[in-house]
Amino acid sequence: MAEEEDNLSCESSDCTSEDEGTEDYRRGGYHAVRIGDSFKNGRYVVQSKLGWGHFSTVWLAWDTHRS
Repeated sequence: MAEEEDNLSCESSDCTSEDEGTEDYRRGGYHAVRIGDSFKNGRYVVQSKLGWGHFSTVWLAWDTHRS
C-alpha cells in the first residue's frame, strides 16, 4: 500500500524509488550535482550519490587535501 502511494505521487513525472525526479532541480529545490563535479576550488570531488529524500540529496565526495 505505501509503495502504491509513493508511485501515485510520481505519476506525473518519471521519478522512481531510485530517482527524485528532475523537476525538483530548480531554484528553491535540489542543487544539480553530477559525479565528477568539484566544490570549494577543487577540494571536494563528487564520487557517487548515496541517497535522497524530500528535503535533500546526499553525495559522497573525495577530499583531495586529506584523502
